Amino acid sequence: MISVIMPAYNSERYISEAIESVINQSYKNFELIIVDDGSTDRTPEIIDKYAETDLRIKAFHRENAGVSAARNFALQNICGEYVTFIDSDDMYHTDRLKIMYSVFEQNPECDAVFVDFKEFKGDISINETVGLGETEIIDKDILKNVISDTKKHFVWNAMLKSKIAKKEKFAPLRFAEDFCYSRDCAVCFKQIAVLDEILYFYRRDNENAMTGHFFTEKYVPDYMKLVENIYSFCKSDQPEDAFYKKMVAHEYAQSCMRVRKSTSYKNFVKCMNDGKFREGIDFADASKCTLFEKVLFFMVK
Repeated sequence: MISVIMPAYNSERYISEAIESVINQSYKNFELIIVDDGSTDRTPEIIDKYAETDLRIKAFHRENAGVSAARNFALQNICGEYVTFIDSDDMYHTDRLKIMYSVFEQNPECDAVFVDFKEFKGDISINETVGLGETEIIDKDILKNVISDTKKHFVWNAMLKSKIAKKEKFAPLRFAEDFCYSRDCAVCFKQIAVLDEILYFYRRDNENAMTGHFFTEKYVPDYMKLVENIYSFCKSDQPEDAFYKKMVAHEYAQSCMRVRKSTSYKNFVKCMNDGKFREGIDFADASKCTLFEKVLFFMVK
């Protein structure tokens, strides 16, 4: 069995399409776990209606606690040997589960399979026949590979062995929580597969999505927590590795831009002088970053 996890919050406009793209999969041996994260619109009603007609759907309703808490709750309730994710405004290709499962069958040592995705606005056809692209098997420097490739930062274009997925938790962040989760899981990966095929469709025109309200005051704590999370991981995992020192410098440079765009200059300076933030700056090495990041890092330092 494959477990599909869908967190949902105020998704009444798109969630039916998301659910339909899962229940209409050509691969039938799955469970769909939908966690309603305290929605205030018709989302709970829509979820329950589907759960009543399809026994493969398990519906849970919880108080609003964020997408990370919703996914963590779902991970505690999965039954499948493999687990994958979908956001409540996105869609699967009809053969997504079948194709990804077949990669595991052909490569039993694989711990995770990643596929490509396509961003879209409005309507899109998800039933086009796919000609399978090449499958790349990676069994060396997996952690660095996952960290370096932005297409492996998301959980919704990945399928993992549940025994690994259940060991980790999503960080309590509203931004880049899936990057942190993928990174933490990658520590346990012995082999991964990367399939060059578009099997996931990512909606870009949802006005309620976080990406539409990126630079706002309320996300400043998340930007600060993210760099603290990354610094703590790098310091504990590979404290002397230049790759990790560069990654911390890169993230600190990016974070300073995000914070500056989201808050007042007074609060920006306060954030930049935070004790834990300064600790990460001392650890980081920007010598191999881009010129732009070097300048940013120097100014913050």
